[in-house]
Amino acid sequence: SLADAAHIGRLAALVPADARLRPVVVSAMAGTTNALVALGDAAAAGVDWKPGWEALRQRHLETADAFESEAGGPLHVTLETEFAALARDLQDHASGVDPHAHDARLARIHGCGEQLSSRLAQAALGPDWHRLDAREVLVVHAAEMGAVVDWDASRARLATWRLAHGARDVVITGFVARDADGRDTTLGRNGSDYSAAIFANLFDADALTIWTDVDGVLSADPRLVPDAVCLDAMSYAEACELAYFGAKVLHPQTLAPVQSRGTPVRIRNSRNPAAPGTLIALEAAPAASPVKGLSLVRDVAVLELVGNGLV
Repeated sequence: SLADAAHIGRLAALVPADARLRPVVVSAMAGTTNALVALGDAAAAGVDWKPGWEALRQRHLETADAFESEAGGPLHVTLETEFAALARDLQDHASGVDPHAHDARLARIHGCGEQLSSRLAQAALGPDWHRLDAREVLVVHAAEMGAVVDWDASRARLATWRLAHGARDVVITGFVARDADGRDTTLGRNGSDYSAAIFANLFDADALTIWTDVDGVLSADPRLVPDAVCLDAMSYAEACELAYFGAKVLHPQTLAPVQSRGTPVRIRNSRNPAAPGTLIALEAAPAASPVKGLSLVRDVAVLELVGNGLV
């Protein structure tokens, strides 16, 4: 949905005009997080990270040209500032400065893509749109299954932010957050849809739409099952099972924040907005076929332990 300037330019058409509040959570531009992870790895390994950094910088500045004709305009200047901060973090990561800041620094490197894409999205959506860096609001702590939200602290911080800005239209960075001590962190790979569900809860949203690059949740992986179909509807429980067991369309944790409030979620295709997508709600009618969906976990080994001391 954020592949290039043309896709970003179509964001405004995807946002309903009559909504009471319009929070839009964005991921990084396509491929950016992978590039940032590679930059972090290169810096840690002592490999020259500057060519990769420069390629990423040029890509974002060229994308900004579609929304601001002057290279010295505020959007371009802001992007240059973001890339200068990224370069400092990469340099510090390469030299091992302040080992205690290692994890937070790496989180800033990996989460830089959302900082950049939110600037571009804000420019594309128009001058009335505000921007919220999720790190100002979202407080999480690490757990075995991933980041867990401190709802009370996050809700209080969002209330303070909204009181100061009074914004109806807000672009929000996905994927990034801070811990209780103010250190930068992330929600894990593919965490922007999880961010969207979290902010749907925090904003008391009536609905959450996740725009992606497929028409909805498919009955199976179309690369393996060519006649897989898009499901009209499914329950939270069905969607959680598919996500947990390998379906890529949803982050496994995405539904928990909205399920607690009963907020319906619709998965739609930004490249085919005419398609109705898949509605995920508390209950859904059974499929016409005996099985609603199939997912696959590759490279699994079964280990059998046998011995006199085992029952």
